[in-house]
Amino acid sequence: MHFPTAPALFMQLHLVRHGQTHWNAIRRIQGQLDSELDDTGRAQAAALAPRLATLGIGAVYCSTSLRTRQTAELALDPPIEPIVYRDELREICLGAWEGRLWDDVIGEFPEQVEHLRAVTPGFDVEGAESYVELQQRGVAAIERIISENAAEIVLVVSHGALLKTILAHYAGHPLTMLRKLPSLGNCAHASLQADGAERRVLMIESEPFNESIWSRRIA
Repeated sequence: MHFPTAPALFMQLHLVRHGQTHWNAIRRIQGQLDSELDDTGRAQAAALAPRLATLGIGAVYCSTSLRTRQTAELALDPPIEPIVYRDELREICLGAWEGRLWDDVIGEFPEQVEHLRAVTPGFDVEGAESYVELQQRGVAAIERIISENAAEIVLVVSHGALLKTILAHYAGHPLTMLRKLPSLGNCAHASLQADGAERRVLMIESEPFNESIWSRRIA
């Protein structure tokens, strides 16, 4: 995928989802509400540290959410300072649904949940973003990071839905196919290369992009 106005630079971005929270474990909708890593999530984040330490990371960007900040702190050993915190890297906002269990929301609003997941225009929940709006925000955040050219190797710590829509964009998948792509697990690690105007996904869930389901055309 090409961006004609992009600066002539080379950058590798490592995209990491936060570790598991108790709300993840019980399927409670987090969105932009804060929740803390549980013991499993803390272990997942700490397990990333040896791999990240080998990458030569020169700059770190992180969502302002508590769970991403905790993940960055545990996954960076030794620490890398300063970390740049950005609201635009926060998770999808699901408005009135946030704080509720997914099972309850699905039971009460099955049509709205289907509109959200199928990325159809009928999605209308008070205070919520659509996946279209989420992807626009996420891609703009990544392009802003690239344009700032803070380092050749950059770490971005963010959230599952945001990162999935970003990766779908750069992999060339329409949002209507988003539900057919695998979700990113807690502390999933993906990478994206910016080379001048070119953007190329290198890895998703620690698997080479060309060997993953993400590299295939999905019908």
